[in-house]
Amino acid sequence: MITTTHAILNSALLGHKEKPTHYWPVIIGAVLPDVPMFLYFGFYLLNHSHIRVAPGYMNEYHFRQLWVDWGHSIPLALGLALISFLARFKSGIYFSLSLFLHSLEDLPVHSDFAHRHFLPFSNFRYFSPISYWDPHHHGNVVAPIEWMIVLISIAILWRRGLSPLVQVFLLFIGIFQGLFLVYYFGGIHW
Repeated sequence: MITTTHAILNSALLGHKEKPTHYWPVIIGAVLPDVPMFLYFGFYLLNHSHIRVAPGYMNEYHFRQLWVDWGHSIPLALGLALISFLARFKSGIYFSLSLFLHSLEDLPVHSDFAHRHFLPFSNFRYFSPISYWDPHHHGNVVAPIEWMIVLISIAILWRRGLSPLVQVFLLFIGIFQGLFLVYYFGGIHW
């Protein structure tokens, strides 16, 4: 799934109108597993320009092995949820449940870049027959479904009475994802 989808969907699933402070741990937990790939992309761009910021051995494989797959570990997220529950740390519970949901949401839609969701117990990768972006793996069907999930989640969040600034931001994300779908799958390249 697209990173913003994780944040919006997890906020709709775990957020509460009565407890708006729980949204931040949910959003951070939804986004954090994908942050290493954004960092890798930044390092990649810088290293393919005139600036060298990462050592030569730090390639995509190393980022995936060290950071991305561990960030998508279901046992790690559940262990953190258990520790947070035992310590009665509510923000930790929401954060770790959002990490857990992120991994569950990715599991069925990663056809090429499957994560090792069961670290440290297994190196197994589930290569799904469907993809959230690749048309060769039904991405042209899955992506619009994901966008509909985003729109439904935004409607749920709006009904919770979020601030106008947050509502505008959610609307921007919904419109941006829709325009991306038109651009990528609709063949309309402006």
